[in-house]
Amino acid sequence: MAAMSRAIDNSAGRQPGTGTVITVAAIDDDRMLLGGLTAWLGPVDDLELVLTCGTVADYEQALAADIAVPDVVLLDLNLRDLTDPVDNVQRVLASGALVIMVSTIPDADGVLATLEAGAAGYLTKDQDLEALLAAIREVAAGGSALSPELAFMISRDSRPQRPQLSPQERTVLTAYASGATLAAAARRAGVAYGTAREYLERVKRKYADAGRPTYTKLDLADRVREDRLELDGLGE
Repeated sequence: MAAMSRAIDNSAGRQPGTGTVITVAAIDDDRMLLGGLTAWLGPVDDLELVLTCGTVADYEQALAADIAVPDVVLLDLNLRDLTDPVDNVQRVLASGALVIMVSTIPDADGVLATLEAGAAGYLTKDQDLEALLAAIREVAAGGSALSPELAFMISRDSRPQRPQLSPQERTVLTAYASGATLAAAARRAGVAYGTAREYLERVKRKYADAGRPTYTKLDLADRVREDRLELDGLGE
């Protein structure tokens, strides 16, 4: 299995997956970068790099071998196996992990396509350690993260403004807009009713800030169709 390794745990007593430590995997074919990540994240108390892979297929094989699903995956935009970035995002999301895209060169189309596919963040590889740590923590907490350069590029995009939604906001939105009750959407997202209501309010504020005000459930369903978000079809 090429370019796949378990990261060395440099901190005794860590408990991945308990919520006290954020477990991280990296999928990238740049071995120097993977080595740098191992060194960078090793001393960080609340993060643990548990897996590094060269391809999404390697990542999937590692999980099939009973390696626990990480909380957050750092995923290179353009892997040398020429796999489709959007497909890669969807495959990693299907494993149960959250996704932060990383790339060497800012790419507005790549940013938009992968965010629309469900990635929760996008960073360029020239970001410093503090920016990386902040992005991982923000995404693990249910938020989203973009480097300043990419946020600026998106702001200048000529296509209809699409708000950047976190994975949990997107889950609540698509479930609710498909006909589910808010309580059912909360169960779908694995959060409390009040948290789901707050997510929905955030979604409405983000659409309003994008110049696309959304007031009713029908408006939300229209935004889901316009932005080609996946409908859950729950109807509860």
